[in-house]
Order: sequence, then C-alpha cells, then structure tokens
Amino acid sequence: MSEGTRSIQEQIAEVQRHLSEARARIPKHTPPPALMVEIDELEEELERLEALVRPKTVAEQIAEVQQQLSEARARIPKHTPPPALMVEIDELEEELERLQSLKDA
Repeated sequence: MSEGTRSIQEQIAEVQRHLSEARARIPKHTPPPALMVEIDELEEELERLEALVRPKTVAEQIAEVQQQLSEARARIPKHTPPPALMVEIDELEEELERLQSLKDA
C-alpha cells in the first residue's frame, strides 16, 4: 500500500510503533547519535501527521514550546554545557518569541 493511499491514522499508528521500538533500543549509557537522530525524525513526523488531523492553536504551540524549553533547560549540566543543547535552547526561545508575536498580533 502506497503512502498516498494509507489513511493518516494508519500512518500515525505506524510512526508511533517505530518511535516506540526506537525508544526501546536506547541503551542506559551513551545512546548512539544515529539512534537519537532517528527518534527526533520520528517525533517530527508524528507531529506533522497529527497536525494534519487537528492543527494546533497558537496557544497549544506556545505551551508545547514552553514545555520543550523547560525540559531542555533542565538538561543543562552544572559544568560545560554541550553546544548542541545551547543551540536547541536558543532555537526554542526564538520559536517561543515568534509564536508569542503571532498570539499578540
């Protein structure tokens, strides 16, 4: 069955299954970067598909970005924060500002 003929719900179920399987493969110590990239891509695809079913309001998007930002900040170690984490935080802060400007407009 081609992707064009499958329903969005079937696609969501398949991505959720792949995401669950990928998360189950995360080792307790030092997860492989390729696995983390795979999980990130699956999460993004799941969000995209879910948005097709029910688009999020700006307020919902703001709440989601605030949650992600809070989680990212909680991961900052006391010494020598990883540059990738700091970039992630910067991007989340920029996205939050963008969404808040949409809400205020």
